[in-house]
Amino acid sequence: MTVLRELAEQSLDEATSTLGKMRQAHASANQQHDQLVGYQQEYCNQLQTSVAGKGMSVISLLNQNAFIESLGKAIEQQHHYVSECQQSVDLALLTWRQDKKRFNAFTTLKNRADSVAALKASRQDQKLMDEFAQRASSGRGNK
Repeated sequence: MTVLRELAEQSLDEATSTLGKMRQAHASANQQHDQLVGYQQEYCNQLQTSVAGKGMSVISLLNQNAFIESLGKAIEQQHHYVSECQQSVDLALLTWRQDKKRFNAFTTLKNRADSVAALKASRQDQKLMDEFAQRASSGRGNK
């Protein structure tokens, strides 16, 4: 029982580590997504300011629009990556929950087995003490 509990604990530790890594990857991917969105918004604002203020050449306008469009594609790709990371987190969380249940079950079974063994040992000790007391009182009665 102890070996099974230790294996379950080891599996739970690994699942916990994996879950932490998946959550970190998700947070990082989300942060990168937010940065890309911020860059896109910043470049859109700069473009509007430049066009509204002093104007700009058609080539510069086309280059800015192409750059903003490429940022949009990068944002879309990053959004898909964030979704994949979320799925990995969900799967790791499911695995962690299953391992936690298994660990708790083995811990409960081990605790019960330990309690039964302790009760058995206590009863054995009590039986020996009773026999000793009975022999001691029998020895006194014979004298």
